[in-house]
Amino acid sequence: MIYIEILLTWNIIHLLAITGCLGSDNITAEKVTSLRRTLLRDYDPYLRPRRLQLDTVVINASFVVKRFHDLSEKEEKVSLLGYFQFQWNDEFLVWNKEDHSNISDIVVKTNDIWWPTISLGNPIGNYENLQNHFGIFHVSSSGEIKWSSGGLFSVACDLNLENYPFDTHTCDFVFVVLGYSSDDVIINVNPNVQQVKGTTEWDVVSANMFGTSGEKTGLTVSFTLRRKSFFVVLTVLLPLSLLSLLNLCVFLIPVESGEKTSFAITTFLAYSIYLSALGSSLSAKDNIYLTMYIEILIITGVIIVLIVIVQTRLFFYYGDQRLPCCRIKTVHGEDIDVKNNITRKTSPDNVNEFRTWASSMGILDQVLFFLFFCILGSITVYYFAMMMF
Repeated sequence: MIYIEILLTWNIIHLLAITGCLGSDNITAEKVTSLRRTLLRDYDPYLRPRRLQLDTVVINASFVVKRFHDLSEKEEKVSLLGYFQFQWNDEFLVWNKEDHSNISDIVVKTNDIWWPTISLGNPIGNYENLQNHFGIFHVSSSGEIKWSSGGLFSVACDLNLENYPFDTHTCDFVFVVLGYSSDDVIINVNPNVQQVKGTTEWDVVSANMFGTSGEKTGLTVSFTLRRKSFFVVLTVLLPLSLLSLLNLCVFLIPVESGEKTSFAITTFLAYSIYLSALGSSLSAKDNIYLTMYIEILIITGVIIVLIVIVQTRLFFYYGDQRLPCCRIKTVHGEDIDVKNNITRKTSPDNVNEFRTWASSMGILDQVLFFLFFCILGSITVYYFAMMMF
């Protein structure tokens, strides 16, 4: 029974506290206006909110990421949509709630009080300050002020594209407090950046925020981004590797077919198209391994085209002429192929024979196929290793 009475008494007290009936007056608009006028009567918004002006204003800051908007390799620009949450104490805006009808917070205009001027320090365009888009601040009775400001931030980021498409970049968004040094204002940051998500092209490896001090006090939001390379591998690297293999197949086409030259030129043009597309989307300041790889494939393609042209000319203009270095001669009833080291029995009436340019093209194609297979294979393995590590 005693327990029930205590419980009922507690519920009544709790209900009275909620409804403001514990001896407190109702909060009216006139009382809130009177309190605000009292606090702002002698307020100077040009003074830092400290009664002792040698004291440092400590601003607590956290950052929330909504999404990455864009990362342009050509312009070396990264854009991010997010917002800050700031909190500091104003010693001039403190009151006793019990003396003011339990008013716990009020609203003041932006121009009526001091607030930090924070600007993006490394923008891609013009310098812009963080704005209070609502034009007001909520102030609690303890003097605590909370401010949220955000937008689309675009900064210049020094991108190193050597290992494209297996590249990783670290981009910093630097914000500075204008007009104050670290003796006047210090930003105490929450190092954990919230709600960080990647994009369809980039993964966020790490995200953190840290304060900066010195001549300019401020904060830096740092992101490490890694490219999702699967799409580029599927659409660029794999076709290039297959093209290099296809380019070797020109040595499998007989010269007499007349298609060797057109086949070699077609694969050469495909390399040029890939290089043109890659150059239009990437920065020209870096020695990109993929670009160097395509350049070497183009040079190899040019050499193959020249070899095929020479082969075709030798076949059709000098095909019946003998090759003195690769003749077949008869010795004691045996044929000895000097080049291929082949000995076979012949009839007694066999005579000396010589290889011609036409009959040697098949052997030459085999040698060239093996030679360029080794060259292109070594080049591909080397540049893939350089791009990945």
